[in-house]
Amino acid sequence: MLLAGTVVLLAPPQSTQASWTDTEYGLGSLQSGTVNPPTNLQCSAGLLNPPTFTWNLPVGGLARSGFTWRLSGPFSGGGTLGPNATTVTVSGGLLSIGSGTFHLYANGPGGWTSTEVTGTVGIVTGLIYFCSVP
Repeated sequence: MLLAGTVVLLAPPQSTQASWTDTEYGLGSLQSGTVNPPTNLQCSAGLLNPPTFTWNLPVGGLARSGFTWRLSGPFSGGGTLGPNATTVTVSGGLLSIGSGTFHLYANGPGGWTSTEVTGTVGIVTGLIYFCSVP
């Protein structure tokens, strides 16, 4: 008897190295600078006159987006002001007998802030307010 058949020979697997490149380029700008603080902080207060703080706008530095002020010590409260603001009156409702600290910062791009300028603020009695600046 005669057997007939076909034998198939397969070549062994060949090893390969895969690689690719994906070069990308970008453009951007980087800016450095300083957010300058307000200058010449002053205050006034007295009988039935809650503390009012005034200051000069910073000169030079990065562009301001506004100012932030807050109270600390036994008091809490604060707010934001526009980029050309030069005054804020601390509401008597935020104060109580005693003293605390007024903090003022200039705000710049990217959430950066200036160093703070500070003053003391408070009430001697329910009618007599005071403030001072170092």
